[in-house]
Amino acid sequence: MTQATALLETLKRHNPARVLAYAGDDDARAISVPTRRRKWGQVIEAINARSWSRVELQDKAGAVLAYVENSEPARELEPLDAATGTGAQIQLAERIVTMVARGQREVMSFRDAELSALLSAQGSVVREMAGAMSSLSALYREQVQTAETTGELRATALAHAASSGDDQIRQLLEALPVLIQALPMLRGLLSSGPSTPTTPPPPKAKS
Repeated sequence: MTQATALLETLKRHNPARVLAYAGDDDARAISVPTRRRKWGQVIEAINARSWSRVELQDKAGAVLAYVENSEPARELEPLDAATGTGAQIQLAERIVTMVARGQREVMSFRDAELSALLSAQGSVVREMAGAMSSLSALYREQVQTAETTGELRATALAHAASSGDDQIRQLLEALPVLIQALPMLRGLLSSGPSTPTTPPPPKAKS
């Protein structure tokens, strides 16, 4: 006698109001018994829709009328796409996830490239500004050194003029700073002065 035959005979014999199909100690499925024709065939189909180890037959009050142990070996699980027909949907979801991840990686790569270019440009500007500041500092140090040297030479010349009693040299040295400041103005005046007229050549004699 097959398992389905034994289950069918037990259902017909006890005529339960409800059936509980156990897949484990705590995993029970309640299966209602329909009132239409061929109800036991439908109950057996509902029981066999999932793996089960024992079936209890109960009356309306929930009392156990009988039970049937599953003596057949457990069935192998069918592939998910064959059992549920969702294989194509799963593949589509995987492709969407892959495309989204690829797009995020490309966006991150573009953003990193733009940030690197911006940082490089800022670094160039900072280096140019540092070079300009260094040049200005060197020029300022040269001007300070020149002023100090000029002051020392002027003081030495004044002392020498005072000791020799030459008032003209002393006056010239005292006016030296003013003359140095006026040199650019004098140079401009001399360069913008009237040009010397040129004498035209004499006319050639007629032969």
